[in-house]
Amino acid sequence: MKGKWIYFTVASLLGILTSFINGSIFITLFFLLIFLYKIKKFSKRQLAAIGFIFIIFFVRSENLERRTNFSRLSLDETNFVVYLQENLKVDGDSFTAAAKELRHNERLVLTYKIKTVQEKSEIQKRLKTGMACSVKGSLDEPFSSTNQNAFDYKEYLYRNHTYWILKADTLIPSKCMPQKKNPISFFQILRENGIEYIHNYFPKETAPLAIALLFGDRNYIEEDVLTAYQKLGIVHLLAISGLHVGMLVGMIYFLGIRAGISKEKMTSALLIFLPCYAIITGASPSVIRAVFMMIIFLALQKWGRNFSLLTIDVIGIVFILYTFISPYIIYNVGFQLSFGVSLSLILSAPIILKRFSNPISLLFATSFICQLAAAPIMFYYFFEVSFISVLANILFVPLFSLFILPAIFTIFLLHLLFGGNINFLVDFLNTIIYWMDIIAGRLAQLPFSTLTLGRPNFIILLLYMIIFPCSFSLWERMRGIKKSLTILILPVLILFLHGSINLLSPYGEITFIDVGQGDCIFIRLPYGKGNYLIDTGGNLRFNKEEWKLKKNQYEVGKDVVVPYLKSKGIITIHRLILTHGDTDHIGGAAAVIEEMKVKNIILPKSEELSELERVILLKAKNNKIPYYFTKAGDSWTVGQFKFQVLSPQQGMESERNNGSIVLFTKIGGLTWLFTGDLEESGEEKLISRYHNLDIDVLKVGHHGSKSSTSSSFLNRLEPRLAIISAGRNNRYGHPNKEVLNRLDERTIKVLRTDLNGAVTYYFKGDLGTFSTQMP
Repeated sequence: MKGKWIYFTVASLLGILTSFINGSIFITLFFLLIFLYKIKKFSKRQLAAIGFIFIIFFVRSENLERRTNFSRLSLDETNFVVYLQENLKVDGDSFTAAAKELRHNERLVLTYKIKTVQEKSEIQKRLKTGMACSVKGSLDEPFSSTNQNAFDYKEYLYRNHTYWILKADTLIPSKCMPQKKNPISFFQILRENGIEYIHNYFPKETAPLAIALLFGDRNYIEEDVLTAYQKLGIVHLLAISGLHVGMLVGMIYFLGIRAGISKEKMTSALLIFLPCYAIITGASPSVIRAVFMMIIFLALQKWGRNFSLLTIDVIGIVFILYTFISPYIIYNVGFQLSFGVSLSLILSAPIILKRFSNPISLLFATSFICQLAAAPIMFYYFFEVSFISVLANILFVPLFSLFILPAIFTIFLLHLLFGGNINFLVDFLNTIIYWMDIIAGRLAQLPFSTLTLGRPNFIILLLYMIIFPCSFSLWERMRGIKKSLTILILPVLILFLHGSINLLSPYGEITFIDVGQGDCIFIRLPYGKGNYLIDTGGNLRFNKEEWKLKKNQYEVGKDVVVPYLKSKGIITIHRLILTHGDTDHIGGAAAVIEEMKVKNIILPKSEELSELERVILLKAKNNKIPYYFTKAGDSWTVGQFKFQVLSPQQGMESERNNGSIVLFTKIGGLTWLFTGDLEESGEEKLISRYHNLDIDVLKVGHHGSKSSTSSSFLNRLEPRLAIISAGRNNRYGHPNKEVLNRLDERTIKVLRTDLNGAVTYYFKGDLGTFSTQMP
């Protein structure tokens, strides 16, 4: 079986995918068996074993999906006894934890809104992993993603066998009691204590990195630092992986041998230590893979000297064991990156890496292989890759592996033994990390540091999966630098094709992005002729005491609009149209300006700019973006598409809502009217000036407010479809019932972002179709 475990791995994966995705994937098994029989000369017994593995994993996944993955709790329940399992987190006035409801033995997410600063302090001091609490509250169903390509929290929880969010009304820490410890909870508590120790005694620059590298928790790293590492393609250095596990095992083994312990005993000790270490470091997929590969190697060294396995066999066995225990783990991006990149390195090592004797060239080749292997996954989940990742890895990998990682291991152990007596070492390390973060931040700000192509469609993803392995295979066979460089043509071609999709596509779209209580409309014209963004949404901020503020504030522009645009492969906004100065319409503009290449900004002509408008225009000046003030009568044309500004009209410049930009256009065979926050008086002026407006699709003004969308306005326009952009359960009661009744009386179909999520009209020529993110 030596060298053949990889085929059993493929069979196990096919079994899972056949169950979870589509039964037709079963056909792939026949092609695999034919390939193994004809090309690899597998025996019938080996082929039967592979078929058996497929069946085992299919049945296991079917049983998990159909019979066990459902909730036993009901919405009527209000009293709960919950066991705090892991991830206890206090952020501002919010407490969250992964918990288990003890009566039904069911996992759930516990949330609680902290009422006073004293209560916050008590929760931080008293609540620990392994406690059981009596809680009164209500169950909420998690929301699915409401925008295309966004993270689906409901699906994520479902794949972790979690179906409810428990919103606690009361949570009294003094009534939470520790439960009998099991081995897992013991090491989880040890992990929490270690994190708390570092947080209390290490400087603010060193502590977050030390916590990430020692205990696998990146939540303490500042958002701008984490973003810089992500843009440079070196964020893997902040996660515990094979490098960390190998170095730690090497250090322990060396120290044990030096202390006079036999090799046999050290191997036994490591076999006991490694599973414990996996729990202490959070048991992420990369940790599980690295730890259990190491366990297999050590076990073979101790007991299996007559039984040899290749490294590719070992990673295959770990994959099979891991996915059998937790089939849903195949959807985890960390799992995909860890196994995908590791497999690429294992396959490439025997031939490619042996050619490079120079450490720099070896590091370059390794980084290049990792980058190619990770690219399809990165594009699919994060929509972009680092353009300078290979160079950044050459700079940072030696620094981390030769200095930062050993130093953090050593200083942490010394600090446990000698306390503050070694603070001079901590301060020295702190200085190095401080400047390292500064350099990473500066490099990440370089122009073109990232390549944004968007989420690949099925065809592009398939091409990546075919062409990249072919590139590795051809590289293995070619000698000489010049010939090797010619292999870059294949990856470059697929990247070019991926990046050209919007330029080659005859399809366009109009999407009402779900930004909560606000407006944001994205228009993409066919063949890349234009990308327009009408408003950006924004967060309505209310004054809060400092202790209530979260570490990383949610911001619509940064967290919703920019990711949506990147997922579509959009890096240029030809016109950013800001209808008026309200926060819920333009609050996200700053993030769009920072992350996108904005060609120009259009604002309504008004007597006085709002404070937010002035901030945005200052940012536009700093980024050398031209801006224009528009009024009724202005227009522009791109090919067959004409956009006409119908408002603000003369005399309305002093009004905020009625001074909104109103835009009319005909796209995809339909006429559209985008009204901003236009109210009834503005509507009357609009229809009195434009008598012959013929509208198919109306963007309802002011989120469906009672002061907008009057009967006379609807009677004159006679739209067939009305789209309302409003937030779920918003405090303003939008859309108003009277407005909904007016629309219903006229049999105007209504689509709402608060109920339907994002609303998209895909079109080609004069034909198109509407779709919503939520049915």
